[in-house]
This record gives sequence, structure tokens and C-alpha cells, in this order.
Amino acid sequence: MHHGADIANPLGTPLYAPAGATVIHAGLDQPPNVFGPYPDFFGNTLLFRLDQSWREQPVYVLYGHMNTVDVSAGQHIERGQPVGTVGMTGIAIGPHLHVEVRLGGSTYEQSYNPDLWLEPLPGLGVVAGQVVTPDGRAWPEARLFLYRVEAEGSRLYQILPTYAADPGLRPDPDWAENFALADVPAGVYDLVVRLGGQLLTQRLTVEAGRTAYARFVVAP
Repeated sequence: MHHGADIANPLGTPLYAPAGATVIHAGLDQPPNVFGPYPDFFGNTLLFRLDQSWREQPVYVLYGHMNTVDVSAGQHIERGQPVGTVGMTGIAIGPHLHVEVRLGGSTYEQSYNPDLWLEPLPGLGVVAGQVVTPDGRAWPEARLFLYRVEAEGSRLYQILPTYAADPGLRPDPDWAENFALADVPAGVYDLVVRLGGQLLTQRLTVEAGRTAYARFVVAP
């Protein structure tokens, strides 16, 4: 189970604040400030509380595995302000930034898929949706096939699974998704599900900076 998005970059790459926020924690992920499933999971960690709430609930962003932390708890920061550098502290086995979004509270149990919260890079969008039974139960670990439609025909772009049957994986309160894929180039796609002897297809238009949504109802 993975709660966040990993963004690979060389050791020491500068990191910047995601938005206007207050620094809640700056330093090691160790008692009494443990933000992962066990101490030192994230190593050097930053936890921000965003200035902007969502439906009167606080929104937190966590940066994990940092090499250096250049801000302090209690400090207010603005979007784009330098806050530290990419590292591989904690359980990281290579240099990258681990990003999480936590809604309503700052605990590990309040994490949601950050792919639906992070602003896509220019020219990219997000694909998300549901694969459910007729009575609304989620299909765990089903595979979807995303084909990019081009003038010369379709080509497979990505195979993506639905979420595992794990209570620690929570769908977004609005999207209620059980699959999501970020960093999808804008364009036309066919999303295909082969499940339970059924073959279902939906055509999606992915727009830069937006989320394209699909819902499949598949009988067991």
C-alpha cells in the first residue's frame, strides 16, 4: 500500500512550497512526531497546513525523505518558496520526494490520493474513475488498459490497476474513485476493462490541467 506520489530527482534538487501554508513539523519523523506507519519511515519530513481549507476541513501536505529542511515549525511560507532539498532519508532506497495530501487531520490514516490534488504539469491531465459492481461495490485490483487514439491508430499507453482491498486506501470524498493515473498527456484515449468475461470501453478526452472521469459497472 502506498499513500503518496513519488517524484524522482537527483539528490539535493531544490524543493519549493506547494502553496501558501504554515509549517507544522520540520525535521525527523520520530517520536513524538511520527507521521508514517512507524518511526523514521519518512526520515526528514515537512508537514504543511495549507492556508486554504476544503469544505471547512484543514488540508495538509507532507514532504518526505528530504535531504535538508530549510524552514522551521510555525513559519508561514508562500507558494514557490524554497523549503529544502530532495533526499533519501527514512526508508527511501533512492533520491526522490514523497508527497502526501491529508484531509481533515495530519495523521497517516487521513491520507488521500495526491494525484487528484496536485496541479498537473503543463500539457498533462489526470484520468480517474470507478470500476464497481451493479450494487456499487468496488472491484479491487482489476486492470484497466488505457489506449491513446492517434491518426494512425490506437496504441497502449498504460495499464493501471484499481485500488487494493485495503481499508488504508480511501477514495476522494468527491470523486469516490478506485483508480487514478496522473501525468497523462492531453489527447483522446480509449479506456478498456476486461473483467468477469466482459469487455467494456469508454472514450475519454484528457485536457491539460483537468481530470477525465470514467465509471464502469461490471457484474460479478
